[in-house]
Amino acid sequence: MADEEKPKTWWQTLPGIITSLTAAITAIAGLVVAFKQAGWIGSPPPAQPPSVTAPASSSSQAPAVAAAPASSTRTSHAVTLPAMRDYKLGLVTFTLLSAEVSPQTSEKDALRIRLRMMNNDAYDTNFWDRSFRLLVDGVPTAPESDLNELVRARSAKEGTVLFVVPHGTAAGNLEVSHHDEQTSIPLAFAAPR
Repeated sequence: MADEEKPKTWWQTLPGIITSLTAAITAIAGLVVAFKQAGWIGSPPPAQPPSVTAPASSSSQAPAVAAAPASSTRTSHAVTLPAMRDYKLGLVTFTLLSAEVSPQTSEKDALRIRLRMMNNDAYDTNFWDRSFRLLVDGVPTAPESDLNELVRARSAKEGTVLFVVPHGTAAGNLEVSHHDEQTSIPLAFAAPR
């Protein structure tokens, strides 16, 4: 007679059992995650504080008004730019477009300087924060902006450089550098009277 089929021992089916259990656990875990994300199980998300949506006549609005920064009473103002606006450094020309001082905190102001960089070179070049420093009372400060652009050959781009200065700063010098060349531009920050 032909080979009779022998019954399999439980050792031969153990991998099948483990695979089935793994698949079942994975499916259950997936369902639990889906139910939690849908908000069907678990704790509800925290409610927004009532002062966020409370009407203006509510007493809960008073602390928010009292917590407003003192800088909100100060206003932004334009910085008077020098008569010379174009500064050529090698094959690159920086043009001052505008500058503005605005309150940031009760002790600090934000100085935003808008510039254009014209790249007259045959190669691309960087237009970035590294090219600028602000000297206030002889102390250099790096920008707090994230200007980092690539200006293609024979083209121009505009960007804004942000400096944080102590409130009441009257003047400073913007240092602009490109490769080995550098220039210093005097700026008066005082608000017009």
